[in-house]
Amino acid sequence: MSVARFVAVSILGLAGMTAVQAAPPVFLNHTIINNISKSDRPQFQEAVAAALNQSADGQTTRWTSTATRRQPAIEVSLTPRQTSTTSKANRCRQLEARVAQGTGKEDWTFWFCQQPSGAWRASTN
Repeated sequence: MSVARFVAVSILGLAGMTAVQAAPPVFLNHTIINNISKSDRPQFQEAVAAALNQSADGQTTRWTSTATRRQPAIEVSLTPRQTSTTSKANRCRQLEARVAQGTGKEDWTFWFCQQPSGAWRASTN
């Protein structure tokens, strides 16, 4: 499993609106996305859900965390790049996440598949 999948599963687990399997958070150490505060996570999760549920391929959803004295804001751009249908899921979407904080930048790409319940699940492939 790739580090990107672990990030997707651990951070993008959209409690309530989308279910994603849990994964060991050790793979998130020293990543910008791991710096999203607990208080900002619900809004971040809403942005991810909006990107997966409402954005057309190529359309970017932007989200910015709350800056603090100790930590600059985290800026995230979420862009679905491809949508496909599989025999096991209703719809799958490749989601590109561009994450920046201060001078640090990370690019992640994830595949999520929508389950019959409407929940999104990180792909194992």
